[in-house]
Amino acid sequence: MDKKSLADYEKKPKILLLEDYTDLIAFYSGKLSEAGFSVVVETDEEYGIDAAKREKPDLIILDISLPHHHDLWFIEEKKKHPETAAIPVVILTDLSAAEDVKAGLAAGAAEYLIRDNFTFAEIIAKIKEIINKQKSR
Repeated sequence: MDKKSLADYEKKPKILLLEDYTDLIAFYSGKLSEAGFSVVVETDEEYGIDAAKREKPDLIILDISLPHHHDLWFIEEKKKHPETAAIPVVILTDLSAAEDVKAGLAAGAAEYLIRDNFTFAEIIAKIKEIINKQKSR
């Protein structure tokens, strides 16, 4: 990467995408990149914590049905580390039961988005809104 490309990359808001389905990773990564974000991908919750500490993303998109821990483990674990505690999390999932939504928001998610209820343009708008709100604090 040349210096100009590196500078542009570093200016873009950074998203950590925690997702384990390859098709969704490819789709989300492409759409987020097109929308002007730099994207870091992890497929496992524990690697996701490490990536959040290392990359210091502006926002984390979390699929709460990842393979190794209970659904909201990542949000709870992220809060334990000062370098990741304030990073907003957007849950993006197919789980649509009212109790899932309530639990996700109660755990500390900034937003709980059910994939089928939003276009990707709407998801991008929510992400930008949350990042802008976070930066203005």
